[in-house]
Amino acid sequence: MFFLSFSSQNIDLYLAVSTSVLSLIGSCVIISLNLRFSDYRKNFFRKLIFILSIYDAILSFLWLIPGEKTGNFCVFQGYIIVLFGSLPPYISLSISIITYLNVSKNWSVIKLKRMARKLHIASIVVALVLTGFSIGFAESVHFPYTNWCFIKGRFMLGVFYVLIWICTLVSTFLYILIVKQIRFVYKTIERMTNLVDKKRKKENLKMQMRMSTIPLSLVLTWIIASVRRSREIFFPDSKQITTLNILQSLTNPLQGFFDCIVFVALCSYSRTKFKELVCCKENTKSQDLTITSSFDEDDDDDEDDSSDSSYSSDSSNSSDSDDSDDSDDSDDSDDSDDSDDSDDD
Repeated sequence: MFFLSFSSQNIDLYLAVSTSVLSLIGSCVIISLNLRFSDYRKNFFRKLIFILSIYDAILSFLWLIPGEKTGNFCVFQGYIIVLFGSLPPYISLSISIITYLNVSKNWSVIKLKRMARKLHIASIVVALVLTGFSIGFAESVHFPYTNWCFIKGRFMLGVFYVLIWICTLVSTFLYILIVKQIRFVYKTIERMTNLVDKKRKKENLKMQMRMSTIPLSLVLTWIIASVRRSREIFFPDSKQITTLNILQSLTNPLQGFFDCIVFVALCSYSRTKFKELVCCKENTKSQDLTITSSFDEDDDDDEDDSSDSSYSSDSSNSSDSDDSDDSDDSDDSDDSDDSDDSDDD
C-alpha cells in the first residue's frame, strides 16, 4: 500500500533510477573484469565490449541525475544523452560486424583489429555529428515526464531512433547469418567424422542462444522508447500514456545490465573470471569451453587464433585432413604447408 500511495510520476522516477543503477552495476562488472585480469583484456573482442560498457556506464550515470524542467543543466543533459545514448547501439553493431567477419569470413586477427578501430572511430564521428545536428535543429530540450531531459523535435527524434533501429536490424541480420554458419559447420564436421560429440553439441546450442540474445537486448532496450517517441512525432498533441512512460523507465536504461547478462552471465569463461573477481582468488586452471567464441580467444596465442578463430577454419581443416588420407605423402606435405601458410596469414 505504501508503494501505491506514490503518484505515477514518482513511480516513473523511482523505476528510472533503479534500472539505471542496475545498468551501472552491470557495466561496472564488465569494466572490472577487464581492469582486474590481464589475460581477460588481451582479447580485442573484449576490448570492444569494454568500450561499450564505458559508454553504458556514462549513460547510466547521466540517467541517475534528475533533470530540471528548465535551466542550462537540462540542456546539457539532453544533448549529452543524445551523444552517449547513440554510441552503445553503434558499438553493438561494430561488435556484430567483427563477429561476422571472424566467424563467416575467417578474417585474420590483424585485419579484425584494424576494422574494429575504424568502426569505433566511425561510431564516435556519427554520434558527434548527430549531437551537433541536434543542437542546431532540435526545437528545444524538454523534461518529458521521465527522470531525464531529452531533445524535442520531429526531425531529430526521427533521425536518432531511425539510426538506432538500423543498427539493431543490421545486427540481427548478421547474427542470423552467424548462427547459420555455426550450424552448417557443425553439421559438416559431424557428417565427415561420423561422430556426435554431445559436449560440443551442447556448447554449440549455448553459443547460438548467446548470439540470439545480443540483438534481443537492443530490441528490449529501445522498443518502448521508440513507440513513445513515435507518438510524439506523429501525434504531438496527444496525451501522455502513463503505462508507456513507466515501461520506458523500466527498459530504456537497462543496456548495461543486458550486456552484463549476454557477455558475462552467458559466457562460461567470464563467469569463472567473475567468481575469481568476487572471491579475490585467481584460478589459473580456468578455461573457456565455449566453442568458436570470438569473444573468448587470446590475441597473442597464434596457435589458437589459427585453429579456433571461426567455425569456417574448423571445417576447412577437417576437409584438409580427409583429403590428406586419400592422397600421396607429397600431396599431404603440400597441403599441410598451404594450410600452415594460410593460418599464419
